[in-house]
Amino acid sequence: MLAPPAGSLPGMEFSGAVATAYAEHRRGYPPPVVDLLVDAIGLPRDASVLDLGCGTGQLTVPLAGRYDRVIGADPSPDMLALARSRSGGAPVAWLLADDRDVTRLPQLAGLDAVTIAQAIHLLDRPPLFESLATRMARRARIAIVANGNPLWLRDLPWSRTLNAYLGSWFGTAPRSACGTDAESRGRYQAELAAAGFGTATEVTLDYWETHTFAGVVGNVRSALSPGSLPTDPAFEAGLRDALGPGPFEEDVRVAILVAAR
Repeated sequence: MLAPPAGSLPGMEFSGAVATAYAEHRRGYPPPVVDLLVDAIGLPRDASVLDLGCGTGQLTVPLAGRYDRVIGADPSPDMLALARSRSGGAPVAWLLADDRDVTRLPQLAGLDAVTIAQAIHLLDRPPLFESLATRMARRARIAIVANGNPLWLRDLPWSRTLNAYLGSWFGTAPRSACGTDAESRGRYQAELAAAGFGTATEVTLDYWETHTFAGVVGNVRSALSPGSLPTDPAFEAGLRDALGPGPFEEDVRVAILVAAR
């Protein structure tokens, strides 16, 4: 794993209360998004799929209903524990591992597909992609999923207010898109091509999401570290004064980049 990119919220250590906020308040993947991803991957049900950087399983669990062998890998024990407890018994093999482990663990050889969503900007991608090119099955696919942009970077009145408030509280307004922007996706495509995944397509889908005030606060907390979580009640009170009670509407654009050898 790499360090968080410049312009991120302070911290980004996914454990304890942060992991719980992640499980409860990060975006899920509506069925049409999963349908689009499965169609874009274009592999039959017997494919073996690794969801790398799976977090608390928001994408892993629905994939388990589409493929016979699904593995969810994450380097955070707390995130994996929450993923397992919230999976509803879905047939997922949960694995404590990061992108470096993928290049050497024998049980991760011969994979048909690897999905990477929220963790893409934290991975050391070139060596990962190069290793996957040699270790995956002949029908290999890598799918990179951008499930919208951070809540505080949208061109919406409430999002601009949120960004300004976070800047005033933490001293610097967050500006990193965490790998969800078009420039980053273009860079990922070039890195994949350099590793031998030269056939790439991108598909998109739009959906609407409505956030409660508690959901917005929880989403912010899910992007911090336990040590940087605001404990002063003034944080939430001031944010409510700035934003209002909600609800907060958002148009979410999903972009899925799928590369094959």
